[in-house]
Parts: sequence; structure tokens; C-alpha cells
Amino acid sequence: MKLLPLLLLITSWTSCFFVHAGSLELSDGQNAYDLKQFGLFFHDYDKQITSLSQLQDLPQLLKPYSIQKPHIKPYWKWSKIELINNTDITNWYVSFGFARLPILEMYWLDESQNIILLNEQSSFSKRPLHYPQMYVPINILPNERKTLFIKYQTFANAPAKIQIHPPEHFNNTVQLSLLNNAVIAGVVIAILLIVLVNLYFNRNLTNVYYAIWSFMFLLIVIDMAGFTYQYLWPELGEFATTFSIMLMVLVPIFHLLFVRSFLQLKHHHPQLDNIYLGCLTIYIVLVPLALYLQSVFYNLLASSLIIVIFIYTCYWCWQQRAPGIKIFSASLLNHVLFVNVLTILGASFGNIFAAFDISTYIKIGYLIEVCLFTVAMAVQHKSVQRQLVYHLQNQVDALNQSVLNEQRNSQQKSEQVKKQEQRLFTDLSHELRTPLTVMKIQVESLQHNIVENVHESYSKLHDKIDELNDFINTLMLVSDSRDLHFGLNIRSTAIGPFINEVNHSCLQKLNLQKQRLTLNCQLSGIETINIDKNAIAKVVEEVVINAAKFGGANVEVILSFIDKDEHLIVRIEDSGNPLTYEAHQLLFEPLFRQEPSRSSLLGGKGMGLAVCKKIIQAHQGEITSHNSLLGGVCIEFTLPKSFAYEPV
Repeated sequence: MKLLPLLLLITSWTSCFFVHAGSLELSDGQNAYDLKQFGLFFHDYDKQITSLSQLQDLPQLLKPYSIQKPHIKPYWKWSKIELINNTDITNWYVSFGFARLPILEMYWLDESQNIILLNEQSSFSKRPLHYPQMYVPINILPNERKTLFIKYQTFANAPAKIQIHPPEHFNNTVQLSLLNNAVIAGVVIAILLIVLVNLYFNRNLTNVYYAIWSFMFLLIVIDMAGFTYQYLWPELGEFATTFSIMLMVLVPIFHLLFVRSFLQLKHHHPQLDNIYLGCLTIYIVLVPLALYLQSVFYNLLASSLIIVIFIYTCYWCWQQRAPGIKIFSASLLNHVLFVNVLTILGASFGNIFAAFDISTYIKIGYLIEVCLFTVAMAVQHKSVQRQLVYHLQNQVDALNQSVLNEQRNSQQKSEQVKKQEQRLFTDLSHELRTPLTVMKIQVESLQHNIVENVHESYSKLHDKIDELNDFINTLMLVSDSRDLHFGLNIRSTAIGPFINEVNHSCLQKLNLQKQRLTLNCQLSGIETINIDKNAIAKVVEEVVINAAKFGGANVEVILSFIDKDEHLIVRIEDSGNPLTYEAHQLLFEPLFRQEPSRSSLLGGKGMGLAVCKKIIQAHQGEITSHNSLLGGVCIEFTLPKSFAYEPV
């Protein structure tokens, strides 16, 4: 029972509509009349009705307005309206909601002359009124009844918003339209300048795509406002259509490129990125097709199907925590609502909304979108700047810490150098004092004639002088920073005989009754090596002698020759006493001896291993030491097989 009043109301309104269908009474106090509510229409999808006389012969084709079907190619639309002027106004104006119509013909039924006749080649000057938007004046006397026929074709087959205005409302509409379009264009230009400034200081691919997309949006605004046709190419009507097609097919491409680049889908969502690449491929393929067919049907179809992808992108963006991402998501959702749903799916392609001002929704939708995009970009850049400052601060702190650590290390090294210099000075003083003391005693004995054999005393003095001279020469050798390469007699040496000679020489340095030397050879394919065999033999003998001297009476020594890659490894290890870590660090330094008292009972001045290190370095090799698995010390040095030498 509650539905009965509503059904009666709907029935009453429907019957009223059909009673007045095809006729319109113009009365005072009305701002504008929408012809879709009063007129009769025929959508000529096949372009069969080419003249008014043909339409008059088939009056059954004209019916009340119904939602038009999507069509691949542009088609004609016919409209008929009977006007009854119940006012004193004679000048009325017809608007279409577009800046330009490819086809526009208007006729009075009882008059032989047409009101207006425009086609795709018509220039701007042929318009009866020179305004950016399309307005056509019509005259009807008071109390006169006249039938108006309109033949028109819209861009992308979008539904036209045909209205009849009285003079006062027409003037207000024209001024408001100019003001709105100028304001929107000004705002977009301001945003574009901000985008270009941002691009100048932040040259990256995302900002490039955004700048191009913003510029194309500006072109869309001024093209829909009619400024391009009025001021840029007023004599090129056909080009104006091609230009509009180019804008519609290129804008989605740069929009997808910008969205994909801003969200970094390649790194954060590879599957969605592949979908976007597929959509881009489709849009790019459709560009030449749209220009060939002079229709954006398939482009609009693709934009309708992409709604699901945009909605999922908005959902995915909303779950992210990146700066500005939620604002970006809102902007993309605004694009879906105004452009994809209302404009493309609702009006231009699907034609769900019959009375629809497409240009207004497109301009408002794009304006909101570009504003939100700009805010999202600003928030993102602000966050990036903060992150950059944070990372720079961390880098500065890390650099300061590194400087402090380097200062500490330098100070520690300086202290170590001072300690080492002090140790060297002390050891050198001790080593020099001992022979000098002996020499002084001999000289004093000779002065006081208390020696029994003068020649023996002179012989001792001579021996000490030679010993001191050899010590100084050795000290100069190990302290000289110059390479010993040119002081060596480097030759190609057979490795087998050389090892036998070194082994035999080392056996003579040991007490074979208690001490033992074992030879270990692991050679595979190596026959010769470039060395100074006397110098290398001296190195091996020096290490073996130290092992026998400091390893104890029953020491066991293993002498190994190992072939590894491009080097020959010589390893001498003993079963004596191990050394401390500090001793290993100073083992090859001049004048180093493990026992601090520097007792002369074991002999030596701590120069042997320093000379060995110098010889190995002259062969471009390396010598190291560590504690041996046998229990004592292991000294190991490497010699390059292909050491370059110049025969002497």
C-alpha cells in the first residue's frame, strides 16, 4: 500500500513527459531548457539520413531521447523540437556543451534557408557567434510556433548537452564559462610551473613523466575550453579534431608511466608492474589505430577496462607506509571516479548518464587529480629530503668517528714507534757498548804495559773492529729502504739440486746425535725457479740455525718445499719453545732478541732474520712467522716462480 502513491507519481510524470515530447513552451522566468527532456531524437549510426527531407519522409524514426549505444565510428544525431514562444523575447540561443562540433546543421521546418551549416573543414570565422564555446542564435517571434531540426555529431560520440537560453541567461552563461575556463587554465599553468621548477632541481624520470602529463592536461583544458580552436588554428577545423584525438590517446600513456614510476612498481610490486607494461603496450598500439579510424572507441574501451587495475592500485597504495602514498592513492581514486567512471564509462562510452556535462567533469576531475598529485610529490620530496639529511648526518657522525679512531690509531702507532725507537736505541747501545768495552780494556792494558802478549792484544782489537764494522754494515743494509734486487745474482736455478745443497748445508749446522732435520718436498711439475740461490740458501740456513740454537738440545726441524699455484713455499718449523704474539710481531725487526737481557751466551745480535726479510722482499716474496704444530716456531716464506730478472 505504501508503494501506491509512488507508482501513481511516476505514472503521472511519465505520461506528462510523453504528452509534451517534441514540443517546448518558452516562458518567462526560466533560465535554460534542456532539449533532451522535450525533443525527439534519432541516432543515425549508419549515416543514412543525409537531408532534412529524408527525415521528414520517415517521421517514425524520431523518438524521445534514449541512451545511445556505443559505436566504433562517429555517427550523426538528429533532433526535432517544436518551440512555442509565450514570451516577448525574440532572440534565443542554443548551446551544446562543447567548444566545437565536427558536424552541425540547424533548420527551421517552414523556412527554406538553414540557420547554420558547419562541417569538419569549417573555420572558426563561420560561427555566428565568436565565443570559445559553441552558441547558435535563433529567432522566434512572441506567440509564434516553429519547429527546429538539429543535425550534429560530437567528438568521441559523447552526448551533447543541448540547451536553449534566453538572452540574460546566455550572457551570464558565456561570462561564467569564460571565467571558469580561464581560472582552471590559470591554476593548471601555476601547477605546471611548480612541476617544471621541481623538474629543474630534481631531474628524474618520474618528474619528467609528471611534467609531460601536466602539460598535456593543460592542453586538454584549453582545448575543451575552445581556446585552441579560437586562437591557435581557427582555420584548421579538421586538424582540431585530430589534435583532440591525439590528446585523448596520449594522456593515458604518460599517466600510466607516471603512476608506474612514482610507485616504483618494478621494485615493490613486479607483478603489477608487468600488468602496467601490458596496458602501456595496448595504449601505444591503439594510437595509430585511433588516428586511422578518427575514433577513440577502442581507447575508451581500454580506459574502461583499466578501472579494476586502478582500484587495485589504490588498495595496494593505501596499505603502504611510504610518504605521500595515501594522498597519491586518493588522487588515483579521483581519476577513476571522474575520468574513468563518470566521463568515459558513464557518458562518453557507456552513455549511462544522459544529461551530462562531460567537459566540466573532465576539467574538475583532472584539476583535483593534478593538485593531489602535486601534494603527494611534495610530501614525498620532503620525506626524501629528511631522509637525505638523516643519512648525511649519519655519514658526518661516522666520518667524525672515523677521524677520532684514526687519531687514536695514529697516536697509538706513534707511541709504538717511539717505544720501538727507544727499544732499538737501547739494543743498539747495548750491542755497541759490548765491543767498545772490550776494546777499551785492551787499549788501557796496552797503555799501562800490563799485557803479556802485545800482538795478541792488537789481534783482539782488530777482531772487535771488524766485528763492529760488520754489524754497522748489516744494520745499514736492513735499514735501507732501497730494494736489494740489483745487488742480487738472480739466475734460473734447478730446484732439485738446490734443495739437496740446502738440505746438506743445514745438516752440517745441527748436532745430528741429538737434533734431527727432516726434508719434505711437495713439488709437482716445477723444475726451475729464478732466485739468487746463495741468498736464499743463507735465509734457510739462518732460520735452521736459530731453530737449533733456541729450540733446545733435542729439537726436531722440518724443512718443507711446497709448490702452490704461482709460488714456491719454503717452510721451516721446529719443536722448540713457542713465541708470544708480541714477539712474532717484532721477530723480523733489526736488533730484536726475545730475552730482554740480550745475553751474549747464545750469541747473535738480532740481525739475522731482519736480513732474511730484506732478501725475501728483494725477490718480491713475503716472509711470516707463527707458532708451529710441533710446539715451537714456524717461519714461512713464499717466492714467485716467474720472478722477472735481468742476467748479470
